[in-house]
Amino acid sequence: MKIITALICCICLSACSGEPDPPPELDQAARSIAWSLKPMTLSQSTFPVVLPNGTPKQFVSWYFSTLGSAERPGYDTGDEMEREMANVIGAPLVPMDVAIVHTRPDTAKQKQIVMTWDDSRRLVILEGFLDPQQSPVMRREFELPNVQSTSELARITAQSNLEMGATYQAF
Repeated sequence: MKIITALICCICLSACSGEPDPPPELDQAARSIAWSLKPMTLSQSTFPVVLPNGTPKQFVSWYFSTLGSAERPGYDTGDEMEREMANVIGAPLVPMDVAIVHTRPDTAKQKQIVMTWDDSRRLVILEGFLDPQQSPVMRREFELPNVQSTSELARITAQSNLEMGATYQAF
């Protein structure tokens, strides 16, 4: 009986400790960005084509560039076909009421994920805000995987889009 009581206490302590659950819409937006950082996803993107030794800051800049914007998961507009396509590749869509911005909170937007970086630790950092005037309610850190491009299509796409004037760095 004492062992069962101890196990229940351990389960309760682990469930009750730590950061509170983030609002589901911010969590879903963060999962969408995290999907872009998975080694398999990243290795098939144009990021390692244009920046083979890219840093977290360069990743964030690529993510907001014309090249990166075309590759990231979109917003959940409610379109069933779009949802099905995202589901097939395992990419969570961003809720319509959540903005994704970089560097610092945008005071004109309420719910938002702010993407920053720490190049010294090779991290992409996500902070979720319900109100940009308040402290973040969520923080996630993801190590930027060091990947090589595995996609001939990504190489062709990057080359073609760059020739047509696309950019691979937003800042």
